[in-house]
Amino acid sequence: MRCLVTGASGFVGSNLVHKLVSDGHQVLAVVRQSSNLWRIRGIESQIKFAYATLDTIHRIGEDICSFKPEVVFHLAWKGGNSRKFLNDDSQAFENIPGSLELVRLAHTAFCSRYIFLGSSVEYGKYQQPVHETDVPEPTNLYGLAKLATLRLSQGLCAQYGMGFVGVRLFWAYGPMDDPLRMIPSVTKKLLARERPSLTPGEQLWDFLYIDDAVAALVALATNDSAEGIFNLGSGRPVSIRDVVSKIRGYIDPSLELGFGEMPYASDQVMHLEADITRLQAATGWKPKIGISEGIRRTVEWYTKQGVDHGA
Repeated sequence: MRCLVTGASGFVGSNLVHKLVSDGHQVLAVVRQSSNLWRIRGIESQIKFAYATLDTIHRIGEDICSFKPEVVFHLAWKGGNSRKFLNDDSQAFENIPGSLELVRLAHTAFCSRYIFLGSSVEYGKYQQPVHETDVPEPTNLYGLAKLATLRLSQGLCAQYGMGFVGVRLFWAYGPMDDPLRMIPSVTKKLLARERPSLTPGEQLWDFLYIDDAVAALVALATNDSAEGIFNLGSGRPVSIRDVVSKIRGYIDPSLELGFGEMPYASDQVMHLEADITRLQAATGWKPKIGISEGIRRTVEWYTKQGVDHGA
């Protein structure tokens, strides 16, 4: 396939690009001019590049039309990796218009399938496994913008005759993750023999190893019967306390952990669990790497790279 990937230098995007290239697909990677491409180092010669941000996506219209993507994976998003951007107005004024312009450009280039990476944040504070038919109730601008983009993109694709898939990703983790996120942050602190300050760690979250996440994205892209919205997670939530304890166990079980030294945030989500029945039925996909093996691989990668490695 000819695949366009926005956000190709990010955590999920870069892993997806590696998978697509290894499977023999052609890739047009959309990245910012200033992007650090360390995550896709070594395969740059096998990729075509186009340079734009979401608010300048119109500038690469000719590149997109020339490439003629059969599938678009839209993963780019400003302000998705830090809590400080959750209610930034760029969520509405940059992410939504740029994303909708990409749908239009994909249609102009005769793309047949459009995949948008949404978020579990669209659901809000559910306390049970969430199904795609549950009513989304986002509690911040990030979730609202993701939900609005998903719905509008789905409507535009219907008008244009493009197949649409909206993926609500829960918590992907693994090597090359953003260093500010919980698992890499704790891993790096423990490798540096530092004591991480943590909440009590009672949250139950749905963690999915990155290889399983990108395998699901490819399965959705290559299965024409898969249409609409899909949850993407492991379907098996584990506590933050258990995850952090596993990280310590693979580094040094004698290291101290500062559980309870930090309070829960006022909007803390305590239960985040995906019902993945619909995704499994549509594609036959299922997670292959459990949390223990995934954490082991992640810790091993950070150990080899060094605690200062990151984007």
